[in-house]
Amino acid sequence: MKCKSLSCIALAALALALSGCASTAQQNGVNSDLYGPLGDDGSSLAYGTAFPVASPGEAYRNGEAALRAGDADRALFEYLRGLRMERRPQADPLYRVGIIHHGRGNQDLAQNAYRWALEIEPSHVGAGTALGVLLLQQRDYEGAERHLTPIANGRNSPWQAHNALGVIADIRGEHSLAGSHFEQALSASPGTPLVLNNLGYSRYLAGDLPGARHSLRAAVSANPNYELAWRNLGLVYAREGDHETAIEAVARNGDRAKAYNDIGYISMLEGRYQDAMGFFEEAMRLSPAYYITASENARNLDSLLRRNGGANRPN
Repeated sequence: MKCKSLSCIALAALALALSGCASTAQQNGVNSDLYGPLGDDGSSLAYGTAFPVASPGEAYRNGEAALRAGDADRALFEYLRGLRMERRPQADPLYRVGIIHHGRGNQDLAQNAYRWALEIEPSHVGAGTALGVLLLQQRDYEGAERHLTPIANGRNSPWQAHNALGVIADIRGEHSLAGSHFEQALSASPGTPLVLNNLGYSRYLAGDLPGARHSLRAAVSANPNYELAWRNLGLVYAREGDHETAIEAVARNGDRAKAYNDIGYISMLEGRYQDAMGFFEEAMRLSPAYYITASENARNLDSLLRRNGGANRPN
């Protein structure tokens, strides 16, 4: 893996140093410090006293059990404890440490753990996929694509890799390519609500409203509480001119004022100015909380109406 940044060079150097002198460090009692930057929140003493282990494997099994039980603190401790017992760093537990930090929003720590795992085992699919997804979240699209493309091209590629590449393709306006990635993600993981939502939104962007509606309905059927999918389904209904159904979809959480404001904004963007004004007025009537937002939208719309002679924009 080529990397010219100082942080990546330092990480590579650290990994090389670890592989050469981990056993000496362990004998000198400093091996535990090597993983200190990945953090265990000072819980080592309590967990170590209550749950003694005889091997790294036992610590990793404890970590898996803790993750299944939803105890991320214990899991993080166990993975780090297992690593400290090893003669040299191991890719998979470092990847697990990265997953925990990623889930907590500690992106820098997660990225360090993923990159370290990949320095040790460049072909580690989990670490490569997770790093690609993290880079996508950080809007480093080229970096994400660089990590994810070879993984997606391999055999039995994880659905997360195709899903992330689909999102990147949509961002670039390559909706046909995006759809292909989402379809491959669904082949690997049928019925996944996240992928169904992304496929539906991709089809919406491409102007395939029936296809978008089909995928988004499947997403909310798989997860009736998926608010983003409901909102995207509302966008489709609004684009089709079925405003009442659009309002019902967007207002699933009960906030009808927000729904009217959102559908009004969509209508304004699409040039249906008279319709949009009615939605903004209804949002202001329903909730004082939306008065400022909706009234600002209405003022902007009023200037558009004057510019267009008070009519909707021609299709």
